[in-house]
Amino acid sequence: MFYKRQNWFKGSCTIQVKGDFPERFFDFCVRKGIQVWNVRRQNQTTCQGTIYVSDLSQIRRLKRETIYKIRLQKGQGFPFLVKATLRQKPLMIGSILAVLFIFILSNIVWKIEIEGLNEDLERKVTKQLESYGVYEGNFQWSLESPGVLQRKLLEDIPELLWVGISKTGVSYHLEGVEKTIVEESENTPASHLVAEKEGVVVDLYVEKGQPLVKQNDTVHVNERLISGILGEEEEMEEKDSDNPPVAAEGEVIAKVWYRSEVAIPLRDSYGVLTGDSENKYYVHASNKLFPIWNFRNPDYHDYQIEVEERSFYFLKWKLPFSFVKQTVYQKEKIEVDRTSKTAKTLALQQSRRKLRQEIGVDGEIIDEKILHEKEENGKVKITLYYTVEEDIVKRQPISQGD
Repeated sequence: MFYKRQNWFKGSCTIQVKGDFPERFFDFCVRKGIQVWNVRRQNQTTCQGTIYVSDLSQIRRLKRETIYKIRLQKGQGFPFLVKATLRQKPLMIGSILAVLFIFILSNIVWKIEIEGLNEDLERKVTKQLESYGVYEGNFQWSLESPGVLQRKLLEDIPELLWVGISKTGVSYHLEGVEKTIVEESENTPASHLVAEKEGVVVDLYVEKGQPLVKQNDTVHVNERLISGILGEEEEMEEKDSDNPPVAAEGEVIAKVWYRSEVAIPLRDSYGVLTGDSENKYYVHASNKLFPIWNFRNPDYHDYQIEVEERSFYFLKWKLPFSFVKQTVYQKEKIEVDRTSKTAKTLALQQSRRKLRQEIGVDGEIIDEKILHEKEENGKVKITLYYTVEEDIVKRQPISQGD
């Protein structure tokens, strides 16, 4: 059978031809490139065959060139199904409304599950999710992606150590891990405090243990500062010692020196957003974007694009198309010409900021000296030397050989 099932969408119809030698009309159609199948002779003057609906207009033109009478008997396929459906307006309207109703319900949040958190923290997370728009009954189109929601929760709720959000159909599943404040064990293993950095001792604060250094002593990396062994170490070899080793506690504030080299260009350029933007809307399907609003490209010489994509669902299935919003921000290139003095000030600020990150909030910058300063290749290069006071201790377990 020539007509194949996959051509059902194209549509076909059966025509009846009357006249002398009616099969000649179908032969004429084939010579004109019209596909014909299921040709049957009913009598000496009547013949019927099947053609594609799209060829009907050509059949009408050929009829005018012949003496045959053509009659359309029946049609089948998608075009005729659509035509029949359109005649049944109540059925058509009801079907459209039913599909639309299911589509809307499939894109509403119906369930939110939270696991792994205690009751108080779960209530806090639920309230925070509501502020983001994630609550039962809200449309999913207005919600941000699970990845963005995870990041916001971790930023807004410090009690959360980790959170994972997954979306399945109309449900959101959240699994979290609460931060646990681990109190320092009273049974800390016996240990010494040794130098983490090289420096000169300024002050000692000993809570437990035996100090081995004093003010103005120069210490080296891994040198023992506060011993966890009380008394002479030889006493530890005695089985009946009354002074077992302890976990040394304390601070050793020392002067530590840092060297820093910074180069700042005298001429620099960087991009900034001007505040102007335009929104463009697309339908994403088959890895292609089809514009539906704002077809023109903004007249920006330089720009930055932010893409937001919303998926659609029908029941539990994700539909093969999505809604895409593109926000095009205008960017402007700023050229900066700095004086040597300005570049030097910026270099000092940058160097201090980098040092502060290294020594932490407890470290104190005592002195700052410029060892070398020069201007070459369009840059101001500065070498600095810092004197810092900071706690330099780190813990070292006591081994059996100590």
